[in-house]
Amino acid sequence: MFLPKENNTIIWGSACLAEDTEICMADGTFATIQNSVGKEIWTDQQGTRKIRRIHKFDTLETDPPLYGIGGNWVTEFHFIWGRMDSKWQRVVVLRGVNKAKRKTPKGPVFAVELDTDDYLPLRGGIQAATFGNCLIIEPLRQGYTQDFRFKIDQALRIRPLQKAHIIEWHHGGVGHRLDGSLILDTGCIKPPQRTMREQEMDSNATSICHQPKQRVYRECGRCRKPEAKLKCACLATHYRDTQCQREDMPQHRQDCTYMILKEINLIQSQLQQHKATH
Repeated sequence: MFLPKENNTIIWGSACLAEDTEICMADGTFATIQNSVGKEIWTDQQGTRKIRRIHKFDTLETDPPLYGIGGNWVTEFHFIWGRMDSKWQRVVVLRGVNKAKRKTPKGPVFAVELDTDDYLPLRGGIQAATFGNCLIIEPLRQGYTQDFRFKIDQALRIRPLQKAHIIEWHHGGVGHRLDGSLILDTGCIKPPQRTMREQEMDSNATSICHQPKQRVYRECGRCRKPEAKLKCACLATHYRDTQCQREDMPQHRQDCTYMILKEINLIQSQLQQHKATH
């Protein structure tokens, strides 16, 4: 949590976009929020701007309403770049001028996180704030700290969700107090949802772990009885005991790779000694 919660504190709703909001891509086409992850957006700034992550927040019917601005539905406290005043303003301030329509949120709202802090181009030429560019909009507001992105990444790394494209939050994960200070409770980030395949793999792994370990029985190279635990140096033949091994030695010596190699080394050593003395 970035700021401690206070008792009896009135909280604004999260400053986010509705699900059907469309973003202007770098090629001039429009894409819905959930279909824009990893894509470059249109910008008049130098360099490129790519959508890094989407944050999805649960809503309740008691949350602040959504307002339509230029064909886009946004929460009333979202920041929009004002065309007349040329400064960042909340939709709640602009609604009187634009006579914006109003409706109750009936689904999740979304915040877009870019790889480089900047505004988000929407339909109707609207420029909306993104999740993380608070320093650009209101650098002196409480809660808009320099380590904003670091704390988000740290919370996602713990879960682990640092590579996820869409981050889901429980209701109450983000909001603003009446004084404009930011509230961000990273404890409300939902854990990653496991797929059916991953759950099946976990189930199979658990069942395998609980199965009793089966003993492997080897046949004695001499008497052909099971439970041969004594192993020859060649690792190919097993015996029940030393007696079986001694009795089988004349026959096994012809096939035992260990004994054959041992005899070859002995002959080579004898030849070298003979050459050295003659």
